Amino acid sequence: MMSEFPLDPQMSKMLIASPEFQCSQEMLLTIVAMLSVPNVWLRPNNQCKEADAAKQLLSVPDGDHLTLLNVYNE
Repeated sequence: MMSEFPLDPQMSKMLIASPEFQCSQEMLLTIVAMLSVPNVWLRPNNQCKEADAAKQLLSVPDGDHLTLLNVYNE
């Protein structure tokens, strides 16, 4: 079943096993999608302070995955 997903094996396994752990499939799918794209953080040389402030507003101390979920939702 994992081979049918165009993803890394770890992410495919995570999607398949998510119902066993009662994870929200929408939330998990969003996080997998965010991990599958290049870096979402831009930091222009002339606007470093503004970029850092924007990143801080979306950051979650509990982990990077929840931060990526915030980025997607915004």
